Amino acid sequence: MSEISQSHRIDSLKSLRKLISEPPSMMKKRLQSQVDDYCQTIIEKAAVCALGFAEPAADIEFLNLRDAPVVHSQGDRIAMSWPADKALPPVLAPGSRPRCSLYFIMPGIGFALRANGRCAVVPKDGAPLLEFQADALFLHCSRAKVRAEFWRARGDDFAARAAAAAPAAARLSEEALAFIARSPYVLLLTRNADGATELSPRGDPDGFVRVLGGNTLVIPERPGNKVACTLSNILAQEQVTASFVIPGCATVLSVAGRGWLSADRQVLEPLAVNGKVPAVGIVLQVDRFRFQHCPELVAAGLWSSATHLRESDIPSFPKMLAEHMNGRGLLGKATTLVVDAVVKHDLKNLY
Repeated sequence: MSEISQSHRIDSLKSLRKLISEPPSMMKKRLQSQVDDYCQTIIEKAAVCALGFAEPAADIEFLNLRDAPVVHSQGDRIAMSWPADKALPPVLAPGSRPRCSLYFIMPGIGFALRANGRCAVVPKDGAPLLEFQADALFLHCSRAKVRAEFWRARGDDFAARAAAAAPAAARLSEEALAFIARSPYVLLLTRNADGATELSPRGDPDGFVRVLGGNTLVIPERPGNKVACTLSNILAQEQVTASFVIPGCATVLSVAGRGWLSADRQVLEPLAVNGKVPAVGIVLQVDRFRFQHCPELVAAGLWSSATHLRESDIPSFPKMLAEHMNGRGLLGKATTLVVDAVVKHDLKNLY
């Protein structure tokens, strides 16, 4: 199959909600405008921060927070040092203040912190400092990493380094296709109608993204929190940037193009896991790709058991999320029990 029929295209939120029901009402409370102490804990424990920008020409970038921890995080502000040996992307040119999203990854811990807002680079003591102003911060569950077995390094990244020699291009090369076939984890950067960004992960067994016709990708949508920010963003704006990760590799594959949503069962059936066919797939028509050398992913110790946190090192995800939404009083404690039951059910029913 080289082309996907448009007859099963999802073109409205109403159509999407026929396939993915509305989220629980309490999920509306997940968004915070300020860094609370649970956000602070994740920021302090994070080894890597991924950054995605609204500019379609920009790739998703990664910062090593293990070697250069966050400078400060308070109120709606987060400041991080930009490495001296890492080139500033054009989107962060002096005077610019682009929309962007952050994704904080803790070593060995599945859940994460996501933040949406704006950023700018300012000089401090002769070095660039990335200053981020948050519009929204929220905790994100571990399902994508669990499905991807994210903490299991896939071994030597020699092949990925060799692929990095391939030049950027519009049509996916053999090296790019081979990389996609090995990747179990993808970060997706999308934008809503107002241009605000979301950076969201997808994870599954290695090579879970289907390639059609050599330049069209299909990314399955697995069960989640039903908020469907990424999907609703694609309905509003078609531009999508994807960063394919192979655990243990210091190279990522950046792909950008035009996305749309399909409910075509013929297309989605080959993406079934455990007999469960996804109800929706993200179709990405590739406009460009390039390999990025990202040594910070390995240097930060993401796949080194010696750097991994123990679950006891931080509060549990149910506790954090419940109190993030409902405070630390009786309501927060009661919500913790509900969230804990939901999380346990979700991790037993990944598909």
